[in-house]
Amino acid sequence: MRSMRIGLAKYAEDRATRRSRVQDLMVAADGGDVEAQVALAWQYVHGEFLPRNLGAAGTWLERAAASGEEEAGVQRARFLQLRNVPRGNRELRSFAARGNWKAQFWLAQHYEARRHRISRLKAVIWYDRSSGNGNLLAGIAKFVLLARLAPLPSKPIFAAAALREMALTLRRLTPSRRRAGRYEALRYRLEPRSW
Repeated sequence: MRSMRIGLAKYAEDRATRRSRVQDLMVAADGGDVEAQVALAWQYVHGEFLPRNLGAAGTWLERAAASGEEEAGVQRARFLQLRNVPRGNRELRSFAARGNWKAQFWLAQHYEARRHRISRLKAVIWYDRSSGNGNLLAGIAKFVLLARLAPLPSKPIFAAAALREMALTLRRLTPSRRRAGRYEALRYRLEPRSW
């Protein structure tokens, strides 16, 4: 029970910190900070610390995307896609074709949500591309979707591949002693020595 109280206190403290950060985001967004504009737009979408206002969110995302930064454009495209605006999917496809892993992942999720088998196979392709561009979760999602799509005799093969991909992802995420030893030796060689 005591650990639960500590966890709730930490959550309340974190929530208060995030709430105070919204005012800083507003000031920075007004000043032209693109990251702050995107973060503020998603605050308006979620409606946790600001009243939910999709119009204001769209305005902030348009301002951010006008800066020309790719990440802002991808975020705007995602916002439009979630609102079922066809332009959002077109823009996401454009960013995905240029190799943006987030756009590839979100496009895969879009195709996976459709009921047609061809759309779900397109999702597998986009998950694979997103995985190839560094998104660790996309590799898992690809094999899980393949396991669901596979005919009954092949399901265990794809399920095993999904488990293997999960194990490899966990291995990449957890530091090993050997890798840590290599970095420690490198750090030792690069540190200035005072004799």
